[in-house]
Amino acid sequence: MTAASLQPAPGSPGARDTSGSLGSPASRGSRGSGGRGPGRRAGRRKTAVLEAACRVIADRGADATRFADVAAESGVPVSTLQYYFGSREDMLVAAFRHASGTEIAALEADVTAMSDPWDRIERIVTTALAGYSPGAPEAGRLWIESWHFGIRDPEMRADALEDYRAWRRLVADAVRHGVEQGRFGTGHPPETVARLAIALVDGMGIPLALADPDLTGPGAVQDVLAVQDVLAALRELLRLDG
Repeated sequence: MTAASLQPAPGSPGARDTSGSLGSPASRGSRGSGGRGPGRRAGRRKTAVLEAACRVIADRGADATRFADVAAESGVPVSTLQYYFGSREDMLVAAFRHASGTEIAALEADVTAMSDPWDRIERIVTTALAGYSPGAPEAGRLWIESWHFGIRDPEMRADALEDYRAWRRLVADAVRHGVEQGRFGTGHPPETVARLAIALVDGMGIPLALADPDLTGPGAVQDVLAVQDVLAALRELLRLDG
C-alpha cells in the first residue's frame, strides 16, 4: 500500500476522517470549536505526522510503535501527538486510515480517467502488487500490519473490511465497464471477478513482502512476474467465450 499525499475526494470509496479515531479527543475538539477546526498550517502538520507514523509502523510494526517513535520521526513533541490523537491506539488507526484513504482516492481518480477497462484492471493490479514489493518504502507492510492490528481491534477490523470493499468496487466497476463495451465475457459476475482479483493480489503479494525465493526463478523481477501471473488469470476469467 502506497501512502500518497493526495487527500481523499469527498464521497470516494477511500474518503474517511483521517484526523483520528471517532470519539478521540482530537475529533471531539474539532467539532466543539464552532466547526472551523485547526488552521491550514496545523492541518498540514498533522498530515506530516500521519505520514511519519506510517513510516514508523512499516519499519517497527504496529505493536512496537510508540508516541516517542513517531515524535522522533516527525519532530513533533509527544505532548502534541497526545493532543492530536489521545491514545496510541487512536494514532495507529488514524495512520492506517490516512494511508489507505489517500491510496484508494488517488487510484480511483487514476482509473476513472481511463477509458479502456483492461487498462483500469492492469493499473489496479500493478498498483496493489507494487506495494508488496520488498523495495517499497511502506506499502504492503502497512496492509499486513493493519490486518494484524484489526484482528484484535474492532474499529480497525471494520476499516480494513471497508478498504477491501473499496478495492473490490474499483475492480467490479472496471469489469462492468468492459462488459458494456463488449470487451469482457459474462461468464462470471463482476463482483466474483473482483473478489478473485483481490484474492490473487494478496496471494501473490504476501510472498512478495516476505521476499519468498521460491516465488520466481533466479534473477527474475518478482513484482513484474507476479503482476503478469495475476493478469493472466484474470484474462481467463474475463474471456468473451467464458
